[in-house]
Amino acid sequence: MATLYRKYRSQKFEDVIGQDPIITTLTNQIKRGRIGHAYLFTGSRGVGKTSCARIFARAVNCLHPVNGSPCGECEVCKTLAADNVDIIEMDAASNNGVDDARDIREKVKYMPVACKYKVYIIDEVHMLTGGAFNALLKTIEEPPDHVIFILATTEPQKLPQTILSRCIRFDFRLVPTDVLAKHIARIYDAEGIKYTADAVEEIARLGEGSVRDALSVADTLASAADEITTDVVLSLTGAGDSAAIADLFARVAALDLAGVLSVIDGFSKNGKSASAVCRQLIDYTRNVLVAKSVGRDKAINGGLINADRVSLDSIVAAADMYAMQDIARMLEELGAAENGLKYSVNPRVFLETALVKLVCGAQRENDLLRRVAALENGSAAIPADQKKNKINSVDYSAQSAAAAVAPPKPSERSTVKYTPPPMEQHVPARAAKPTAVKQPPRDVVEPPADVYFDPPPPPDDYAPPPEPVGMPRGGFDVEPAAERSQPRRGAPATADVSRITVTQADEGEFKHLSATAESGLELLGKIAIELRRAKTPAADRVRRLLSHGVAVKERDDAIGFVTPDDVFLQMGEAVVTDVINGILDGLGIKKRVRIERTEDDLYEEDLARAAALFGRDGVVPKSRAL
Repeated sequence: MATLYRKYRSQKFEDVIGQDPIITTLTNQIKRGRIGHAYLFTGSRGVGKTSCARIFARAVNCLHPVNGSPCGECEVCKTLAADNVDIIEMDAASNNGVDDARDIREKVKYMPVACKYKVYIIDEVHMLTGGAFNALLKTIEEPPDHVIFILATTEPQKLPQTILSRCIRFDFRLVPTDVLAKHIARIYDAEGIKYTADAVEEIARLGEGSVRDALSVADTLASAADEITTDVVLSLTGAGDSAAIADLFARVAALDLAGVLSVIDGFSKNGKSASAVCRQLIDYTRNVLVAKSVGRDKAINGGLINADRVSLDSIVAAADMYAMQDIARMLEELGAAENGLKYSVNPRVFLETALVKLVCGAQRENDLLRRVAALENGSAAIPADQKKNKINSVDYSAQSAAAAVAPPKPSERSTVKYTPPPMEQHVPARAAKPTAVKQPPRDVVEPPADVYFDPPPPPDDYAPPPEPVGMPRGGFDVEPAAERSQPRRGAPATADVSRITVTQADEGEFKHLSATAESGLELLGKIAIELRRAKTPAADRVRRLLSHGVAVKERDDAIGFVTPDDVFLQMGEAVVTDVINGILDGLGIKKRVRIERTEDDLYEEDLARAAALFGRDGVVPKSRAL
């Protein structure tokens, strides 16, 4: 007994599913007698390329075609029903040499025996060698009038352009899941096999758009039980159910490492295939990405999501909860894991390792997120572990003690430790012995020996610059580093502004002087506290976005959030700005949020203020820094 995909192979154009534009074009060519000399059928495996080539070969020779399809009743159709010398089907994977091409070139000159056209169907044509392509080049370009070439391939990019330019190309697409499910249901009905609608939909999804793959799965399940149900499909194919896959995605996205390993262990105990689980997780993540990109209505009504009805709600909820860049990163990492699973001798360990790397790699906390947490807890001091943070390895303790040069431009920032450019004379901080250096207080950390600053200028250069009108001494009404290092207990002590430096003033929240004013810190702290109290997915998402180096600047008509390029589009989404505006309303602030992309305006203003506060070029002399 033949397998289902061979038994139910299409015999007429009307039997081909999912390729309506191509079928319409081919039938119109036959009806109007506008037959080409060379065709190229491309597309994924099992979508109907070879079947359409065989139908077309019979249709062009049929004496009485019906709607462009072979009638099956005339003498030629009956002759072509069996093996015939006028339709030559060749597998280029095993006949790919130049001698095979020369054999075709020599035989095309002979007239067909019983038909009008001699048709050459060359399957997997991309496997031909360069010499074979060159031998066929002239023949394909100008074959005899009685010869038609039909080339079929899954990899058209491997064909020479000289071949592609000589063929009429048709790109076969993957068959939609609903169309494939109806096709499987018709075959099961014809075979007298009982099934449920959900089981047929699951089989169609496993086919991934390929008719042959779907029918192979359907053939495997045909004798599995008296009635084909979803549980039978999942148990026999080694796939995980949709609820468990949704749970696995949620745990990965939530960085729940223990939960991820627990779910994988459950899959393994139930005999689920690691490759199948990874593939289903990729499909689920892709659906979340689509829902996040186009919205719920377009994704569902437009058929862009390939999922069952039970999974739709969880997919849409996940799309609202997680950021686009996090979902895209998950999809990229899972794709690499699926490729590695093909060659792994221990698939479970490989999948677990890949998910552990994905979760641990996502647990990187940004510098701003740690500082906001410190501010919420009542202290603006930098946590001790943050000073050795691999993500932002700037040595804040050394900078605050040594009072380094003015901050670099945004384009010059990096995660490596910033040191001043080489000068003619650079001496270590411990080696410098200025004559009038004020001894640092006990609570100021001594700078390490590898921190350098410029030698002290002549005594005349130590004259302090004039204080700006209307601005408190030091330029920033903030607490000194020594006082901020302790948790707040009641009202803060009066700041000793004589010891405020560029680095210390910048130490509180942001990397811009214009964002370190007390009002900016208070506003950010209030926003962070309200976001934490909200305990909603939208609020959590806004907190994550604010952790990506976002700076705040009060404008005349708005509260500006200066945003890096990687989160600019997400910060500009209505759901994000609505959350922040709602918090501003609760704080009694009438100005609205404005998302700004560039930091150049902040940098120029900061540089001018640093020069006015600290002297030439914004560099702080050591005596004043201490």
